[in-house]
Amino acid sequence: MPRGAERGWKLREHRRDAPDDADEPFPPAPGCGWDLNGAAVECHARRRIQAIRQALLFIVFLLALAMLPASVKAEPGGVSGVWLSPDWILPGTRSYTENEVRRVARQTLESLAAEGINTVFLETWLRGYSIAPGIQTRNYRATIQPFRPGIEGLPVYRHLRWDYRVLADEVQDPLQIFIDEARPLGIEIHAWCHAFYWKMDNTSVMLPWHSGPSLWNDLLATWLREEATRLQDSPVAAPATLTLMSEAAELFDHTDEPRELEKILARHGVPHRGNPLGALVRQVLRAGAREPGFLLISSSEDPFPAPRNKQLRPVFLNPENPEVARRLEAALLNLAAGHPGLAGLHLDHIRFPVDGQGLPEELGIQSGTYSYYNPADPAQMERYQRCREIIERRLTALTTLVNRIREGLDRRIALSAAVLPLYYRERDNGRRRLSGYDFSCQDWYAWKVDFVVPMMYDFNPYVIRSILREFAEDQERLHGRRTIAVYPGISHLQLARSGALAASDWVFFDLTLARDLKFERQPVEDLDFEPE
Repeated sequence: MPRGAERGWKLREHRRDAPDDADEPFPPAPGCGWDLNGAAVECHARRRIQAIRQALLFIVFLLALAMLPASVKAEPGGVSGVWLSPDWILPGTRSYTENEVRRVARQTLESLAAEGINTVFLETWLRGYSIAPGIQTRNYRATIQPFRPGIEGLPVYRHLRWDYRVLADEVQDPLQIFIDEARPLGIEIHAWCHAFYWKMDNTSVMLPWHSGPSLWNDLLATWLREEATRLQDSPVAAPATLTLMSEAAELFDHTDEPRELEKILARHGVPHRGNPLGALVRQVLRAGAREPGFLLISSSEDPFPAPRNKQLRPVFLNPENPEVARRLEAALLNLAAGHPGLAGLHLDHIRFPVDGQGLPEELGIQSGTYSYYNPADPAQMERYQRCREIIERRLTALTTLVNRIREGLDRRIALSAAVLPLYYRERDNGRRRLSGYDFSCQDWYAWKVDFVVPMMYDFNPYVIRSILREFAEDQERLHGRRTIAVYPGISHLQLARSGALAASDWVFFDLTLARDLKFERQPVEDLDFEPE
């Protein structure tokens, strides 16, 4: 049997062996609906179709890797890596047991090892929850912490939560299972963690299993309750709006399921157009509420926009908010400390959004499109200087947080980040021109990271080589040596096959899988900042 066909057969066998019914209620497949009690409506055909679709896409992913010749696989000590999401191999259409997750992990990692992969960035923290619980370790004994928002513990993906076994200082959760299964294969596992991106305010692209307990839900519930109390006697806030705020807060005590929020909005006659969180925040701000300081709001009328004629509406947390920074730091350090053998923490979305969310409305920035400021116009220069002051403050906030995480990590655990590749080439640099690169504030030269992965997915190989050369020259100029390793993130394996990268280290990201299963074939954020 050909090797690729054998891998496909193994994946089909894994699906066939899995039990049909989950141990706990699970979210419905897209389009299946959700009842008022939160129980899933049975929709077996849709679940089966989605599971088959995901399995086929992952097989294509493995087949693409199989086409790599030995000459482009990692040299000794080099990195040949992939980003891997549990959504691709453990979809939330049902729940799983430890044995099932272990079998899937082993089969997946064996397939990757056979193709020369030695580093896996496993998506561990996304949308404010984890594939592993909070863990406390003392005297080589691990204890699972209950999740109490802002106090202890971590919220876990609903379909990857079971009664985890504890073996001495190891909790047998999905992250630890991947670490243990990867070790004999010579593969390092890095926990891929999305820092400040929370979710999309687009019900149509958020899969039902993407909702549930989150590290951020209680902050939203608290804001709604505090503002409702403050507005109780306000002549501007209608009683119906205060009731809406109370009902929404009760929902966020348990879940951030957008379909349930849409029902609440519908009962109160608030239109949402498939963007329920923005509709809720807009209605509350119209009633005189203060902005939620833990979120980045674009404007009171369009809190979470889809700039530059795009569809997706990303919701970002505010890195400058002390409580957000404290919770994120504690969560990531807990994940690292509680999982023996973890090779590293890999930070994604460790930046501000590229379209300027959170900047004062009066600055007139509605997107990341290039804005030019005329030095002969005092009003324009005043806005420019205000932007520069905010950007500098944001740069400091991000650098401080990243370096604090580094200080809290065991030195044996690597710290890395996925970064925007053109930040240093395209930022202002004194040209009185601002764009999404400036707004991202991703000054990773100042970070205490071991390596970065610039996301060069669709770049021409000449551009990739040129940027890598610039990074090396900049570090030599700043520090006299290369202090941060750079591994290009690619999505076209033919670049590696042809040797056009002129780099033996690389990390592969399958955009087909990511966009099919999460973002309906659209990028999370468009980085083309030229005017429409």
